[in-house]
Amino acid sequence: EDSKRVDPVNGYTMDPLIRSATKVYPNDAINQPNVRNTHWTAEVALPISKLMERNNLAKRPSDGIQWRINFSRVQWGVKVNEETGEYEKNPCCTSCAVPGTAAEDNWTWNSQGSVAMHLPERWGILQFSSSTSPRSDDEVLLDYKEWDVRCCAMAVYYAQKGYYDKEGKYTDVLERLEPFFKEPFLLHSAADVRVTLIGEEGFSATAKIGAFTATINQERYLVLSGEDDVMSPSLTK
Repeated sequence: EDSKRVDPVNGYTMDPLIRSATKVYPNDAINQPNVRNTHWTAEVALPISKLMERNNLAKRPSDGIQWRINFSRVQWGVKVNEETGEYEKNPCCTSCAVPGTAAEDNWTWNSQGSVAMHLPERWGILQFSSSTSPRSDDEVLLDYKEWDVRCCAMAVYYAQKGYYDKEGKYTDVLERLEPFFKEPFLLHSAADVRVTLIGEEGFSATAKIGAFTATINQERYLVLSGEDDVMSPSLTK
């Protein structure tokens, strides 16, 4: 995670700050248990230039451009404080494996298969459009060309971690990783995969499919090249 929360000095921050607005219906009845709310809306404005910061390969939004991005909302359970008559936080997770667990609910815009939002390989695909009207049936949703090679790189990464957990080391022999390849990240039949060990605690793996090449290491740092080295960014802010 690249943030001020992790690195107060050098971590990423949204500056200028994002702009946001909320509206609760009816009549802005916030924190009023005696008023039955019908719905709410929230709007957030994110500076495009800040989202592209620290990514030299990021492509500025235009018609058809695709980004990998995640949106997450944390929701806490509440209860009414009998003394104040207002809501107060009452951790009671409804989406956890054990409903009622004293934790928060975490919602994302697409299914990730894991309660961890900092997994770029599981994020959804955002396609920008120049249209100002709702998407029509004839609007083209483009193929995400990098998908296969990204999956291959992540397949090797997760397999290496599984192998390390069992053997206490990484391997540069691809066949030894076969028992550790699991859905949703599997090797592509057309992929040319090479693994190199780096000392006793590291590795670098390269997957090549057609014009695309993905390189990943033990720290999960993934770099793509191909198609003139202009790739869509994975926004890990």
